[in-house]
Amino acid sequence: MGLLIAIARKVQLNSLRFEMEHKQILISRAKTDLASKISDYQMMQNDYDTDSPEYKTFNQRIERLNEVDKRLQEQLTKIQTQLQLIEAEYSGIDQMIQSNIQTMYAH
Repeated sequence: MGLLIAIARKVQLNSLRFEMEHKQILISRAKTDLASKISDYQMMQNDYDTDSPEYKTFNQRIERLNEVDKRLQEQLTKIQTQLQLIEAEYSGIDQMIQSNIQTMYAH
């Protein structure tokens, strides 16, 4: 891979990394908001008898929010994996650039 191509790829990977990190932050915030909402519903649910329709409604909402949280966690895990791959490629390209620079100045 030529030096210019390697540098261009490094810039591209850096941009992609920032995008993934931004998504990671957004998902983490959403998970925090969900956890707060689930906690609120659980506290409200405690005010009702377990056989009441209100209790069951809160329980359904909690279950749905837990499903959303599960999907967000899956997305977060996927993003973390992608970030690891980006970092690995970034390191490899960085080494390649250093090697190309050393080769250029050795001649």
